[in-house]
Amino acid sequence: MKNYEEEYWASRSKNYNGTNWVKNDSFMDAFLSLLPTDIYFKNVLEIGIGTGAVAKELIKRVDKITGIDISEEMMSGIQNPQINTKVADAHSLPFGTTSHDLIYMRNVLHYLESPIKVISEINRCLENNGYFLFSQVIPFSDKISKEYDWLINRNIHYPTSREIVDLFRNFSIIEQSEFILKSQSVNNWLNNTCSDKDIKNEIVLRHKKTSPDYKKMVNYYEEDGDILIDIKHLLLLAKKI
Repeated sequence: MKNYEEEYWASRSKNYNGTNWVKNDSFMDAFLSLLPTDIYFKNVLEIGIGTGAVAKELIKRVDKITGIDISEEMMSGIQNPQINTKVADAHSLPFGTTSHDLIYMRNVLHYLESPIKVISEINRCLENNGYFLFSQVIPFSDKISKEYDWLINRNIHYPTSREIVDLFRNFSIIEQSEFILKSQSVNNWLNNTCSDKDIKNEIVLRHKKTSPDYKKMVNYYEEDGDILIDIKHLLLLAKKI
């Protein structure tokens, strides 16, 4: 029997790729461009592979990728023989110590019960001098961190840039940058991630009630019954020390 989290991701699997950010070309390019071009990676692992949006792009540059996710349904559409999928929990990776030369993870951290444990597992599975490529949605400022969590209304915490960098204490950060997705539709996000009409309405209402600081930072505006906001992502390339 599936637990709540597995059921949640199973329900999202059909519409996941419809969310604007998932397959956005500019965002994908910015993420993958952090990888060094003079290294040939042989053992690549994706944490939270989902529908395989990133893997289907990265596989053009490597021979094979292994991807894990807690949802079999999310991975069901990945049919590339070079991409191997496995149902697994990132808190206890089913791989040997120093087994991978590249591990990457995109927009997963806020769903993890223990980010510290997962980062520790990633460190364990990376070979010495192995690379960790990472991205995560973050609030525009620490000042609106609590407000950011409140308006999403999902009882999860979106970590700040400072909190994320602190998690990387056992890595050497090679490159750190930010990427902003402009004028993202709140309706698009809700229609592809939430089926409960009352929750959708509440989240829209919370966005409208946000502070002037929040609205200024995200370039908030309303148009044709929708709310448009900028979304900031932190991008990191790190190496195991």
